[in-house]
Amino acid sequence: MILTCFFIIYGFSYSSSASEQSLIELSKNKQWLKLLHFKTISSSKSYIISQNFFLNTALVNSPLNELKATLTAFYLPVSNDMPNDEHALCRFPARLRLIQQQLNLSTYGELPYIECSQYMVWRQQIKDDSISLVFASGYMTNPASMYGHLLLKFSDIDNNKNSELLDNSFNYGAIVPNKENPLLYVIRGVFGGYDASYSDQQFFNHKHNYGDIELRDMWEYKLALTSEDIALIIDHLWEILPAKFDYFFIDENCAYHFAKLIELVLDEPIISNDSLWVLPNSVTTALTEATYKNKALLAKVNFIPSRETVLLNYYGQLTVEHQQIVSSIIVHDFSFEIEKYKVLNDEDKKLIIESLFQYVNVAQQKSKQYDVLQSAKRKLISERLQLPVGRAILYKENKENKVNTAPHSARKPSKFSLGMAAVNEKKLYSTAGFRLTYFDDLSSSMGRSDFSNLEMVDIEIIIDKTQVKILKLDLIDISSLYLPAIPWTNKVASAWSVRAGYEQLSNACIDCGVYFAEGSLGKSILIGSNSLGFAVIGGKAFFGEKNDVTIHAKLGFLTSITQNLKAKIELKKSSSISQYNSYTSSVKLAVSYEFSQDWDVRILLENKEATFATLTLNYYWGF
Repeated sequence: MILTCFFIIYGFSYSSSASEQSLIELSKNKQWLKLLHFKTISSSKSYIISQNFFLNTALVNSPLNELKATLTAFYLPVSNDMPNDEHALCRFPARLRLIQQQLNLSTYGELPYIECSQYMVWRQQIKDDSISLVFASGYMTNPASMYGHLLLKFSDIDNNKNSELLDNSFNYGAIVPNKENPLLYVIRGVFGGYDASYSDQQFFNHKHNYGDIELRDMWEYKLALTSEDIALIIDHLWEILPAKFDYFFIDENCAYHFAKLIELVLDEPIISNDSLWVLPNSVTTALTEATYKNKALLAKVNFIPSRETVLLNYYGQLTVEHQQIVSSIIVHDFSFEIEKYKVLNDEDKKLIIESLFQYVNVAQQKSKQYDVLQSAKRKLISERLQLPVGRAILYKENKENKVNTAPHSARKPSKFSLGMAAVNEKKLYSTAGFRLTYFDDLSSSMGRSDFSNLEMVDIEIIIDKTQVKILKLDLIDISSLYLPAIPWTNKVASAWSVRAGYEQLSNACIDCGVYFAEGSLGKSILIGSNSLGFAVIGGKAFFGEKNDVTIHAKLGFLTSITQNLKAKIELKKSSSISQYNSYTSSVKLAVSYEFSQDWDVRILLENKEATFATLTLNYYWGF
């Protein structure tokens, strides 16, 4: 009771003597609001939902009340009732740093001396010469990772490649129960059913998870921040590591909160608070456009290849003879008693062994045959120990430099379109469309996987003089037409697609809409470097105007005629299950010409019971 009274009296004494105006001005300071994660200046709501993050115990919090409570807590003397590390001076080093910059604390008295042992141990472990945002590419087998993921990374001044795996990194993500149902995960992620938090780990954990297990490439965006501002961000991370946030997959996600963390030291926002959706590549694009102290915020982009990318790179460096020797070793159960191998010099043998190590590592993740391949790895280790030390092969940059195709170079994810449509060259309509995200297989391949499609909420309406109808609404349209097999497996690349939404059953009408869901699996083959042939089979279920299930087979060809001109042709044969011996055929040709980063024009011709033709102008944009 005595301590509580002392606390109240002490807080009142300095508050009454302080300049109320200076406190009001500081409470409106942009950095102060960012440290509290308040949504707006006038709002009493924060993105942080952990009540113990706030020191003001009033029912209604505000930036000013939290500032006063913070000052009071800073001057609270040490006592046996409170461990040192729970004192406000230890819990909120970033708040202290900002307040000391903005207020003359000597007018309030001398701050108590506190040994913040936990904070000091943690802080000394963090390399603080450089700060980067790391983008991990999309992972198509996980709905939450299809758009990519962002991490924060701190490095030393040397940026030594040999020690970067020990760099400190911070992750942000939903707190999801183990073995959560994937469908429930998507629903709860979209509608805010999870809490989220930051976590800190050394970078090798993320490099292993994303690059070695999930085989995802990464790009490191190094930022040109001063040491003082890097220190402020690190201190703030200490403050928010124990805190919990609401998680929303579409907007309040890793991209949004890492952008807001970097904005702590910027004058202008990277991502607007009013953004309805935020994607990781939107943040990387914003980094390339942002300024910091009248200079570019982005200093450099480094590419961090996945194991699979390294393997493909090694494969390209091998001679045809070396590739054949590797194939023979694999076929003969990793036996090195092969004559062509035995006559090689030590450097060539090392090159073969190191390529095989990379092959086995990737094959373990692709095939999941850990026991079989572990035996192969032991044989490789035994053979490698008989050879001289030193590397024989390293990842080699080539003409297709991955830095030049980094996520920030990708086309913006959202789309508006206007166009004209004709049915059987007689009936004319106007069309308009909107796509929420993200890209399609006729878009530029810059910053994403080739021959892939990831569209969500893509709506197109058709208009004549008397009516407006929905031509199509794709809630989800995902395909990956080229999943290359790893070298030396003698397998053909795979292709798959999933699509669901609402569409017109026939090109002959605009009043025969049905809900549908479809999926396909198949194979594909690369033709040259810019073209792909594919064949898939699948099924489609209809609900609405007509209830039916069909099975289908598709043959297709997708090509880049020039850098800006792409075309896709698709032949489809369908059979209805409800109507025996009912077959339909269709052919579709789509052509896209990109005349700027943000604009393209497209032509679509489709024959399905009627000939349907469209010409559309598309504008691509993002928050």
